[in-house]
Amino acid sequence: MVPHEKVRQAGFTLIELMISMAIGLLLLLGMTMMFTSDAKVSKTLASRTESLGDLYLVSQILQSDLRGSVSDPAPAYPADLQSGGRKPAGTCTSPNNQSVSLPDNYPSSFTELPYWDATSKTLTYQDPDGNTGIIQYQRTENDRIYWLRPDPCVYQFEEIVRGLDPASGMTVIASGTSPKVYTITLKSAFKNEDRDIRTLDLSFKAWARN
Repeated sequence: MVPHEKVRQAGFTLIELMISMAIGLLLLLGMTMMFTSDAKVSKTLASRTESLGDLYLVSQILQSDLRGSVSDPAPAYPADLQSGGRKPAGTCTSPNNQSVSLPDNYPSSFTELPYWDATSKTLTYQDPDGNTGIIQYQRTENDRIYWLRPDPCVYQFEEIVRGLDPASGMTVIASGTSPKVYTITLKSAFKNEDRDIRTLDLSFKAWARN
């Protein structure tokens, strides 16, 4: 009899399979880390862009109104802010004669317009038609700016931005003589890819031109 030759079957050994699996896991781990890193960077950029966009929008609103306001060296207390001063009959639709809910510690008189009062955190100004506008930081919430538009038909403050720095989200520094130049700084925050809080600052100058 002719003895049968042993047939050797081709295939992977256990060690080869384990090495292949280890290499595959390393590649998968690297791809996962790269995807996670890209996702964090994208989220950070989105958060930063959103915060910067909010600051830019608010700065444009404030600059437009303040630079178009009037300068009065000794203005009286705005008549349209007194009880029943807003929404005069014949100008606005019913209900008429609604008074503005003024901020606490709001000044009873002004030495100039625009006028920044640090106690009530209000920046008061008037448009060429004599309508009074008020920009207030931290009216009801510490991270927000509220705005009373200089419109005889508007008697309520509206929120224009939130998410500002709770302590110094809006700072105002006056310089020069009447009309004074106001340097207004808005400060917000965002989280970076390491979830650390980083701040964003936007400053601009404004003054009355009328």
